[in-house]
Amino acid sequence: MLLTQSNRIRYCVTLLSLAFSMLLIQPVLAQTKEQLKKLEETTGLKGKKLKRHLAILQQSPPYKDDELQAYVTEIGNKILAQSEHAHLPYKFIVRDTEVVNAFVNGTPYVFVERGLLTLLNSEAELAAVMAHEIGHNVAKHSKKLQSKNRRDVFLANLASFLVGNSGVGNAIMAQSSVSLYEYKREAELEADSFAAKYLAGAGYEPDQLVNALAQLRDNAILAATTTGQPMAHHGLAASHPRNDKRIREAIEDASILPPGEGYIGREEYRAAIDGLVYGPNYRRNAPSGMKRYSNPTLGITFVYPETWSFKLKGSKVVLKDAEKTAQMTIEIEPTPDRKLSSEEAIKLKYPEGLVDLQKVHPDSERDLGTVGARPAQRVALIMVARNTYHFLGIAKNNQINADQDRAFVDIIRSFRPMTPKDRTADHVKEVYFERLEPGETFESMAKGAGLDDVNAELELRVLNGYYPDGEAEPGTWIKKLRQVKIEP
Repeated sequence: MLLTQSNRIRYCVTLLSLAFSMLLIQPVLAQTKEQLKKLEETTGLKGKKLKRHLAILQQSPPYKDDELQAYVTEIGNKILAQSEHAHLPYKFIVRDTEVVNAFVNGTPYVFVERGLLTLLNSEAELAAVMAHEIGHNVAKHSKKLQSKNRRDVFLANLASFLVGNSGVGNAIMAQSSVSLYEYKREAELEADSFAAKYLAGAGYEPDQLVNALAQLRDNAILAATTTGQPMAHHGLAASHPRNDKRIREAIEDASILPPGEGYIGREEYRAAIDGLVYGPNYRRNAPSGMKRYSNPTLGITFVYPETWSFKLKGSKVVLKDAEKTAQMTIEIEPTPDRKLSSEEAIKLKYPEGLVDLQKVHPDSERDLGTVGARPAQRVALIMVARNTYHFLGIAKNNQINADQDRAFVDIIRSFRPMTPKDRTADHVKEVYFERLEPGETFESMAKGAGLDDVNAELELRVLNGYYPDGEAEPGTWIKKLRQVKIEP
């Protein structure tokens, strides 16, 4: 992303704090006590909260653009300073996913999806969404929702037990679903009220909250139209945000400056997201610092450190670190006995010296493989489809240090069946901006860009706030999409 020189200076401090927070983005699968303690210190989280946090980042790692991350962090801090949580050390992380969303989960972290950034059209709109999410945390909506769910389930089970009829419990849960919808809608409206107050306090135009909600609603309508699924976003039912009385009242109550005098930041925002990937990011199909290997024929994939070498030798993959002091081999064979569990199979292969046996994915109920250790070796056995994969990690002088063993285990635990997202592509779509030329329409822009998506025109309309119809005036800055070839 290309930002102005003045902004580069403004972001220096933010980049330094961001570098600290990025310590937590690496895939964390096997933790020693020392590693766990370090993670607790860097994240400020423990137990289940830390586990959920790491799972979120493992599912979709941060987007690789320090300036964009810093820009989002700076906006988040402006909003945070106006909130009841101003004293808390919040972190703001842009995740590399095309999903249009931002969320919190009861911790001082706000996750902003890349897809949301491509949808919005001003800094104030982004600030509004982030203010909304901080509002959820301030109101403790996540904690209250969990408590409500636990209470309703308990009451349903208790009623079924006392009456001796499961139908009573089912009726209670049905009523609970109705009240849950009402609670979620009230929570969204309460978060909007917080958002309007924080926006105004930070000097942004509060009315941009409505713009952001309208963009989100239009995107949800388009998604529902193209997928055939019912629209569900923000609890606004069929009403348009501009016609929602309670949202309008929240904005009027929060306003400090006369209407139209708050900061919007369209030019700033254009500069920040220019070149941002739109849709699936085939450049980033591996976590930071890792490379992904996928084999569509076998239907398997795994990641390994980007500094390691990769070689195919017959039915064997050989991975070596840069110093050539650690090596992992992965060898395939048809599964000889599919009735055996992975633990039984690895014990059969290594009848002696096998210790520290664990499931490859401890949190899964499925048998996805077993990892263990032998003298001077890290070993594992994973069965996918009709094949068995044998992993063997060794080190120079038969001495595996903690870092090498961590790398071995990370490779093993990243190994899994492929999904469509793991497949590679020659191009990605990127966002860019141009002023509209006389005679240009959204239809002509979609065709001229060579976009193969049948909904390209509608997507361009949503991205620019002209859904479902209407045309922009010549000279208007328009968000466009282009196909960019992926460099090897």
